[in-house]
Amino acid sequence: MGYKLIALDIDGTIRSMGSPIAERTRRAVEAAREAGAIVTLATGRAFGSAATNCEALGIDVPIATSQGAYVAYPSSGEVLRHCPLTADMALSALDALEGHISADGLQAVGYVHGGMYVDRMSEWAESYGQRTEIEVELVGDLREVAELDLTRFVVVGDDDAVEHLERSIKPRLSEQVLVTRSLPYFCEILHPRGGKEDALAWMCEHFGIRRSETIAFGNGYNDIQMLEWVDLGIAVGDAVPEALEVADRIAPSFAEHGVARVLEELLDEGLIG
Repeated sequence: MGYKLIALDIDGTIRSMGSPIAERTRRAVEAAREAGAIVTLATGRAFGSAATNCEALGIDVPIATSQGAYVAYPSSGEVLRHCPLTADMALSALDALEGHISADGLQAVGYVHGGMYVDRMSEWAESYGQRTEIEVELVGDLREVAELDLTRFVVVGDDDAVEHLERSIKPRLSEQVLVTRSLPYFCEILHPRGGKEDALAWMCEHFGIRRSETIAFGNGYNDIQMLEWVDLGIAVGDAVPEALEVADRIAPSFAEHGVARVLEELLDEGLIG
């Protein structure tokens, strides 16, 4: 019996912000699909940004975006699973963030599908909105949008300040929401079932696939629980130390076509499909 569900993180795993998906990766993904596996994305990117990578990889199955809180078809946009923050969760998160935002020079952003809310129009917010083609709406207080089924809050800022924030708020919020760091400068707050591993569990049930038939590739803090959950968790060689520690296997780095090389090896061994 081979692996039937393969989940790929995007940034730092199969591509970087400045480079497209490599042809070798495209070929390896296509070969895995031809062997009978479902290949999907499991990414911290918002749906619109993630979906732009699907055409290059030939992915037309549901993808897990916003860490796993939002699962939809990339072509039609049909939403199959959405775990938004409840109003109580959103307000608790904002209470926990109060003080940190002004003191540490951080900015909190509330995300909804296709847009985001900010309480000040910073240079970062403007450039991010333009770069990702996400509508940015200014509000007086983020509490005003707490009841709008926000997919997540993202707090952006200096790496050290974001790391300090995560350590500070996690104990207070861990029983209510998921707190994770997707990038060194991004701290994210989501529904407690909004992680990548939760989305993959849903996909397994949706497709009738066993957990023992799953593989995931990742490199970041937000990939750790996914790598632990799947049967074969693979961290690329330049992943954060915590991801390398929990991985079942270490692939070569992104620059060395790590994902493609491991898929090629598994295909040669008849372990996919």
